[in-house]
Amino acid sequence: MTERLQKVLDYIDAHREEYIEELCRLCRQPSLAGTGEGIPETIELVREQIRKIGVEPELIPTDGNPVIYAELEGESDRVYGCYDHYDVQPVDPIDQWESDPFAAEIRDGVIYARGVADNKDGLMTRICAVDAWKKACGTLPCHVKFVFEGEEEIGSPNLRAFADAHPDLIQCDGYVWEGGEKEKDGPCEVTMGVKGLLYVYMKVKTAPRDAHSMYAAIAPNPAWRLIHALASMKNEKGEILIDGFYDDIIPPSETDLSYLDADPFNPEGIREYLGVGAFIGGETDKKKLLYDLYFRPTCNICGFTSGFQGDGSKTVLPSEASVKIDFRLVPGMDPDHIFDLVRAHLDRHGFTDVELIKGSGEPAFRSNLEAPFTKAIINGLEKLYNHPVALKVSSGGTSPMHAFCHKADIPAGMFGASSATANIHAPNEHLACDAFIEMIKINCAVMEELSQY
Repeated sequence: MTERLQKVLDYIDAHREEYIEELCRLCRQPSLAGTGEGIPETIELVREQIRKIGVEPELIPTDGNPVIYAELEGESDRVYGCYDHYDVQPVDPIDQWESDPFAAEIRDGVIYARGVADNKDGLMTRICAVDAWKKACGTLPCHVKFVFEGEEEIGSPNLRAFADAHPDLIQCDGYVWEGGEKEKDGPCEVTMGVKGLLYVYMKVKTAPRDAHSMYAAIAPNPAWRLIHALASMKNEKGEILIDGFYDDIIPPSETDLSYLDADPFNPEGIREYLGVGAFIGGETDKKKLLYDLYFRPTCNICGFTSGFQGDGSKTVLPSEASVKIDFRLVPGMDPDHIFDLVRAHLDRHGFTDVELIKGSGEPAFRSNLEAPFTKAIINGLEKLYNHPVALKVSSGGTSPMHAFCHKADIPAGMFGASSATANIHAPNEHLACDAFIEMIKINCAVMEELSQY
């Protein structure tokens, strides 16, 4: 560890409470991209934080929420890119929260708030890392770019257009991407890719209005119609039955598979966290579970709506039914093509009456593991912790890396100190104060290492 990096780490420890309060302040402000609630106020809060580190951020318009952009100069010509988002998930179901989702309440050293682990923590760690470098050393070890969007939680519909319109702005040696985990006493996890995504809506309408359920003996029920359509798409073993669905998949390489050995994934711990009695098919083998998580596509029902769902009973024959589905995709799978295959499958099986609507779509992305940025991440973190990192070629989830990084072939990595059990997208989302401070230090260490390449 260099002397100047140690000076920065000491500064972070000395200003711990100040940095934690700034994160809590941001988390107290709602910022729901789906409804627009709190977005303008959040933008101003983020811009205020960036101004504090000595630069005036640009607000770059898109067809949706604007991108907040800023550049800071450093000693090295290397450029450390920071992608994060200032929007958050909805808070439903609100009754399952133990405290106000936007109170940023701290209990036993843990912050509870919507967005605290996805992704306002990451956004603030980048700003705090720059602040610590400048306050402790007077300058940055490398150039830094901030690209903060406000629509990630609704599929980043305008990020690709932004990247295409501003290739000079997004260019850098690599991006530290939202996310990143380090479980207690475990290695720092470095994830250099993500699965793709196709989100679709399916709807069936069999009548202009609901009717008395006595007519179920002679009139079609849209819920059953949709259930039968869904049953044709996937069997009980979890195999997706859509013709051609698997045809274009690029299988993982032997190198990709070799990283599974050192993955800190804890099957029993994750099973208990999820609260399920067993994984699909009763699978218990760690490597098989990891293979499915990282390299196998999915067809997941996110929500099903039809008929009466209030308190008490109501004997009704619904007039319509709808379902929301996400497909997690792997390399080789194109979201538009998969959408066409789903439509063809429904038609071929007699479900021409099922309306299919395309939502968001994003191909999978894999970073270059030999790029200087990738090596800087690994070396910087191994020096910081004096322990090997756990390298992963993919996450089981999706983020818009492809839209942002594919055309310019820019590597992107997720690394930090959050936890797989942080309840992101769920009630009681949380982040330990210690983890947040550790994340600031992690960014500082990688910035220092990158500057040496």
